[in-house]
Amino acid sequence: MASDWLVQSNGAFVAALDPRLDEQLRLEGLAREVVNRVQRMRKDAGYEYTTRIRLWVAGDEQVQRAVTVHAAFIRDETLARELDVGGRGAHPDLEQQVDLDGVTAVLGVQRYGAE
Repeated sequence: MASDWLVQSNGAFVAALDPRLDEQLRLEGLAREVVNRVQRMRKDAGYEYTTRIRLWVAGDEQVQRAVTVHAAFIRDETLARELDVGGRGAHPDLEQQVDLDGVTAVLGVQRYGAE
């Protein structure tokens, strides 16, 4: 009987991976992609690595759910003091529409405390 598991052996060692993604893993992957894109935006906006930000994430329901579920992780990794899910900032320093593994989102960043 064939299975979907990926198996590799090397001498006495065997590794087996289940390649199926459940909803929890999909959401975590989207959250990590959001962090990756925000980190690029921070660099493009000319922020110092210690700059605190306000972050907006708008887009597909799946992206919003991922950001909501993993909000603490995203805030910690991006130094976001405020995180608005589903909204858009009035005066972002930088805003970009991005493709996150086939799902569209709009990300916006602004220095925290700047209005």
